[in-house]
Amino acid sequence: MPCRRSPLSVLGRRALRAVLAVVCSSGALAFAQTAPLSAPTNVAWRAPVLQVPGAEQPIRLAALQVDVEVSGGAAQTRVQMVFFNPNQRILEGKLQFPLAPGQVVSGFALDVDGRLRAAVPVEKARAQQVFEDIARRRIDPGLLETTIGNNYELRIYPLLPGKTRTVELRIVEPAAGRLQIPLAYAERVESLALSLRVPGAVNTPELIAPAALGLRFARQPGGGFRALAVAGNVALPKDPITLRMPASGNAAAVESRDGQVYFTLEVPVPERSAPRPLPRSVQIVWDASGSGGARRIDRELALLDAYFAAVRETTVRLVLVADVAQPPLRFDVRGGDWRALRRVLESTVYDGASNLGAVRHDGVSQEVLWFSDGLANYGAPWRLAFAVPVYTINSAASSDSAALQALADATGGRSIDLVTMSRRGASDALLRRGSVLVGIDALGARDVVVQSQSVAAGSLVAAGVLTADDAELKLHIRDASGAVTTRVVPVHARAPASSLAALQWARLTLASLEGEARTHKIRIREIGKRFGLATPETSLIVLEQVEDYVRNDIEPPAELRAAYDRIAANVARRRVESDAARLAQVVLRFEARVAWWNRDFPKGDLPPPVAVAKAEPTGANAVGALSMSRDERRQRTDAPQSQSKDGERAAARAPSAAPAVTAGQSRLGALEGDKGVDSLAKKSADAVNAGEARTTITIALTPAANAGAAIQRLQAARADEWTRIYLDERRGNETNVGFFLDAAEFFLAKGDRENRAQGLRALSNLAELDLQNRQVLRLLAYRLQQAGETAAAMPIFERVLELAPNEPQSHRDLGLALADAGQPQAAVDHLYAVVTGAWDGRFADIDLIALTELNAIVDRTRRDGKPVDTAAIDRRLLRNLPLDVRVVLAWDADNTDVDLHVFDPNGEEVYYGHNLSYQGGAISHDATGGYGPEEFALKVAKPGRYRVVANFFGHRQQVLTSGTGLMLWFSSGYGSAAQEDRRTTLRIKSERGERVTVGEFEVMPKP
Repeated sequence: MPCRRSPLSVLGRRALRAVLAVVCSSGALAFAQTAPLSAPTNVAWRAPVLQVPGAEQPIRLAALQVDVEVSGGAAQTRVQMVFFNPNQRILEGKLQFPLAPGQVVSGFALDVDGRLRAAVPVEKARAQQVFEDIARRRIDPGLLETTIGNNYELRIYPLLPGKTRTVELRIVEPAAGRLQIPLAYAERVESLALSLRVPGAVNTPELIAPAALGLRFARQPGGGFRALAVAGNVALPKDPITLRMPASGNAAAVESRDGQVYFTLEVPVPERSAPRPLPRSVQIVWDASGSGGARRIDRELALLDAYFAAVRETTVRLVLVADVAQPPLRFDVRGGDWRALRRVLESTVYDGASNLGAVRHDGVSQEVLWFSDGLANYGAPWRLAFAVPVYTINSAASSDSAALQALADATGGRSIDLVTMSRRGASDALLRRGSVLVGIDALGARDVVVQSQSVAAGSLVAAGVLTADDAELKLHIRDASGAVTTRVVPVHARAPASSLAALQWARLTLASLEGEARTHKIRIREIGKRFGLATPETSLIVLEQVEDYVRNDIEPPAELRAAYDRIAANVARRRVESDAARLAQVVLRFEARVAWWNRDFPKGDLPPPVAVAKAEPTGANAVGALSMSRDERRQRTDAPQSQSKDGERAAARAPSAAPAVTAGQSRLGALEGDKGVDSLAKKSADAVNAGEARTTITIALTPAANAGAAIQRLQAARADEWTRIYLDERRGNETNVGFFLDAAEFFLAKGDRENRAQGLRALSNLAELDLQNRQVLRLLAYRLQQAGETAAAMPIFERVLELAPNEPQSHRDLGLALADAGQPQAAVDHLYAVVTGAWDGRFADIDLIALTELNAIVDRTRRDGKPVDTAAIDRRLLRNLPLDVRVVLAWDADNTDVDLHVFDPNGEEVYYGHNLSYQGGAISHDATGGYGPEEFALKVAKPGRYRVVANFFGHRQQVLTSGTGLMLWFSSGYGSAAQEDRRTTLRIKSERGERVTVGEFEVMPKP
């Protein structure tokens, strides 16, 4: 059987090609995490901390229970936390934590009706959609998901005032040799319970724990050992408990699961190493992004001290990388003296996002030292095609260890984790080589994976699936001298049972795949769902009501299975609309839009108002469903604020009221009855229909009100002080979205190349603020588009689509970016997905807005003589409708209501409560529960000034934010050859009733 080569075993392509040709013939082998020379086999994961933005008083950890089981070279830790909310309002919490290399979340539970309910695995994007949809209904789901690298986030809602919530986590990790167990979840808890179990141990494990806990191992009647501790009102120790396992020879354990027998195996291997040849030239890649400042730079410099002391004579080419990769700097090291290089590294400024994919081999150096946390969040994906060995070095607690491992193994280098290793162990890993596993032949077993291709740490951990009662593994190991030896290890189905063998296999298999997660999406998703693991492709979710599991086609936990089956069998599942019915509705609404576009509206002054009976205007259907009743809007958006919003209509429109209508008469009827359409309007309509420009329209944007103290300080400073002041202010604004937006605006407005680069770097910091905040990422991508950096915006829009494929904005934003990038076919495909998709009701009219944009792109490609393929598009929807004036408003915060208002030359205010003006300006449906967008469209613009205003109405978020980001797109001559666009982004304070003037159109007739 050919040897399966995972991304982490590409090392065999070069130095081990001849060996693999001999030994890799009958077994399937994949490498997982590499344990460096002299590294501990386990380091404690950082205890999670509950983050609750907006909480007046901190959420308190009232009780903590920790249960640990060690078996077959693996450990599973179950942590139960009881949180108390002392605040007077409902809050949403986020439990955020990174895991150490090799650790994986194997379970999660949340209390529902006083009992813990186990989470179930769901495809990641789907789980996020379900969580947010249900949380919108004030019901309490829980969601645990990965972010980037080894970072995890558990979202808990609601945290009720004066009540507790219980959360349970399960973590599986390697435990060969040593295990560390953290207890620093809080400074003190009212109740602590701790249990350590080692059921398979023959000899007593060594235990290092605080004396105050009174932990002692006792032999159990059924075999193995157990230690217990219970305490009340106790201060939690800051240092982890350390557990050392006694040596046990070739220890194998098995587990039967889902008709298969999994095994896990730990094989001791003597530690032997020897110095490796060192290069005459080396490339150093130094991650200078904002997150790079969180690394332990002192440890990295100490490692370089040891490296250059051993190398003595070499040439170094240094590449600093943040949002871009800087040109290399050359240094000559003589006699081990590298002080000039050290000074540069010590003075590095850490700012901007992490564009690690921008780094290339310099074509000269014999090896690469890559200092980074591996968290690439900007620019192109990782490129692993290096022709020389890459040694990746990480000293950050939060990292993408799988990506760093993949880069090292793909090139024959080594991954060195300074968080888990001693100083001596790190230098040995970089300067010496030890025994390496080059292949496994498996007879009676398949899908064999190993903990490490390096076995110099003293043991080799493997797992696989038995295909016979008696299996045999041949381990081919190359020692430091280059000699290859073979060890034969038997594995029997009658080996001691372990409840962790299957999870051990799943953990190691995931580790072998996640280095190139984009390539192995389907496989990672399948393993995550089969074993109930949180992975880059699967999340763990808890729902309160069994009906929610049925409604969302999610398999429930065991205790709800009977109720789930009964409801699913006896109750017809509700579906919003079939594809055909939904498309028919879009066609009807588009036909109404065409009817509005074909109508001539008067362009004269407003007639005087007349008396009117109290009545609600009723002309919505005839103008393309441009208005909604109060009840309709409430049903579609589930927005409780809509009643009070309706109540404000009269006051808001009074100063600029349109012509009144008599009782029972529609507003459309009043407009149709006006015969005073002047010759200018007729000429204008003819010109627009012909795609000609009959007016000159200019767009003026209102500069962002940079009133913050940091920006005022920049404005008052000399040009040579700007960068230093920005970096100084950055220290106190590392998580402030508004600061980075304003700073970027300040530098970009200067116009020169140097300040533009600084502005783009400041802007790129948004990618570092939250590893999966799609709202912030959207804002970043919009602002990059505004700056003309569409190529940089594209990967961010693609990332947002991965995070939220259930939101039409994700498809629309990427489609529009593709159009800007000169890819009209892909743009049309994404926009048509918005037109035909089944979206939540809070995304009102985004289908028609996307259809307008789709038709404009199709028409432009026809004019250019390179038409796109529209065969998949319903012919009834293909018609371009050019506009004199178009404005589209979107925002970055979900569950938020921002309104678009346009004041025309008549002084008439067009907005959600007055959605059709005297001269025909139309506003789309009021979007009160999502991110927008809202659109103002005017086919023929009366000469004069048009003012665009954004009004923040309110939000229904439990997590308070410092502001709301607005993205506006202004167009004149939209959908015609004369189209001109301007985009702007700005941030408002999110105070109810706040109004911001965003820009103006000046319409002047041509002579």
